[in-house]
Amino acid sequence: MKQTDTIELARLEREIEEMAAEQADCQARAKALLQREAAGASGLARQIHELKQEKMMLATQMQRLKVRLNRLLLGGF
Repeated sequence: MKQTDTIELARLEREIEEMAAEQADCQARAKALLQREAAGASGLARQIHELKQEKMMLATQMQRLKVRLNRLLLGGF
């Protein structure tokens, strides 16, 4: 494995970790809003929907990065 590949692997792993943390934050915020909504608060549906969309977008981006990471680990195939 080339040194540039090693650097790229580290960068991809770091990005995946950052996105996972951001995804967990979205999930926690959505859960808090859902609990507020269940307790009687109104007007939160749009915010909840946007957080869920962001969480799904992050999951898709993480999946794409994992594919790139695995491709590097397998030698570029």
